Amino acid sequence: MPETEKIAILPYRKVFQIAWQGLRIRLVKTFLVTSCITLALAFLTYILFSNGMVAGVAERASEALRQRLAREGILEQMLSAEQRTQTAWMLGIALMNSFVGIVNAMLISVTERFREIGTMKCLGGLDSFIVKLYLFESLCQGIVGTALGMVIGLVLAYAEGVSLFGREAWTLLPAASVLRILAASFFSGVGLTVLGALYPAWSAAHMEPVDAMRSEV
Repeated sequence: MPETEKIAILPYRKVFQIAWQGLRIRLVKTFLVTSCITLALAFLTYILFSNGMVAGVAERASEALRQRLAREGILEQMLSAEQRTQTAWMLGIALMNSFVGIVNAMLISVTERFREIGTMKCLGGLDSFIVKLYLFESLCQGIVGTALGMVIGLVLAYAEGVSLFGREAWTLLPAASVLRILAASFFSGVGLTVLGALYPAWSAAHMEPVDAMRSEV
């Protein structure tokens, strides 16, 4: 009677530990990938907060501030149809920039490690284990990069807001709007990071071990 083959499946906690250790070993490359995510999310968060403050001028700004902006020609420019079109374009560009930057960073992060994937498969690593390993790594980088990018974008947006609107910049966005923008930025950054790593991780996991070992990236 042939012996029944047994497959050892690691728990998610162990996969996460291995992924975290891999990020620490490749600290420089991890920093570069995380920096790309940070810059992309900083741009997106900055645009979202800046647009929110501009929209809040018409609803929450004091009469004195509106009069000052009107005298300087800023109010008419902010409320014009052309400005709203430009705002929509800027938001689209911010989303596209975030998507391209994050996906490119994750593609580089995964594809440059085909040899490592081949080694793991030669040692018996399952395709599912390899996919989960890289998704956990991308999740860690996505959370850290997104959090840093949100902070940078928030600081830049309010710094510009204070220069334009003075201390009233802090009142143009209610707490609920701030939380919505932060939530949108966070889930966009983390979601795009994981999605950006999904296809290259799946492709690498399904490569033949010999082909993965021969890859030059």
